[in-house]
Amino acid sequence: MTGPQFLVIGAARSGTTALYQYLAEHPGLFLTEPKEPHYFALAGTTPAFTGPGDRQTINRLAVPDREAYLRLYRDARPDQLRGEASVSTMYHPGAMARVREMAPDARLVCLLRDPVDRALSAYGFMRTRGWEPCATFEQALADEPRRIAEGWHHIWHYVGMSRYGEQLSRALEVFPREQLLVLRHEDMTADPDAVLARVYAHLGVPPVPRTTTPDPHRSGEPRSRFLGRVVSTHHPLKKLVSPLLPTSLRRGLRRRIVARNIVRIGYRPETRRALVADLAPDLDLLEQVTGLDVAAWRSLERPAGGAG
Repeated sequence: MTGPQFLVIGAARSGTTALYQYLAEHPGLFLTEPKEPHYFALAGTTPAFTGPGDRQTINRLAVPDREAYLRLYRDARPDQLRGEASVSTMYHPGAMARVREMAPDARLVCLLRDPVDRALSAYGFMRTRGWEPCATFEQALADEPRRIAEGWHHIWHYVGMSRYGEQLSRALEVFPREQLLVLRHEDMTADPDAVLARVYAHLGVPPVPRTTTPDPHRSGEPRSRFLGRVVSTHHPLKKLVSPLLPTSLRRGLRRRIVARNIVRIGYRPETRRALVADLAPDLDLLEQVTGLDVAAWRSLERPAGGAG
């Protein structure tokens, strides 16, 4: 059994689901199902995270066993490059060293987003699912240290996961810079074809036209918590209906429900100012180790486009 040859390593809530769906339609690429096995972050452990919903999600779905992880690639053809897209790989200390041990020649792809809006999007994602207990982003930020100390899993680390410089510095301690492609979420949103061309060139496969319509996980405040839970989690009702409807119809129905049910959320101007100041040293480090232009992320004004 052979492991991955490329990895989408992060960041969470930065467009990795859309990228995964685009890459999965390339005939020369094979991506695992699930999208996020979380093997390199959690290898050899028994996941026992304690946050709301953690038992139903990461504790149940993660694949920390090596042989079980390698079996995820067993259906790949010999002519396909094998990969996966666990956003925990970039975040968890020690994960990149495990990647190096299994796949030293792996090509790494990292999609990053304005770090404050990424944090807000993660908060809204958990509100959509009905698991975030705090009614405001600011309350959740104040509660983050307690959550980390008590063992809530990485999606709850709203500011922690936005420290990209720290995370990519660890990655570049074990991988050469030429194996890492760093992209910006706003570029993916503005021109997905141009970004995909860069990804395909990095992976060494020919470009193919896009045909899929991505079905990313929207975030925000649900008008109906019940509908939010049904469409955004592994709800029993979804399992009942799924076999009866083709995938394209299910995705279309899900998009329509989400569009009507989810209301975008925001944060106070002073919240952005405080977080930009807090994250400034990490953005300095990110620019230093990657050369990425992140000047727009230092703005004290919220970027256009919000935090869906």
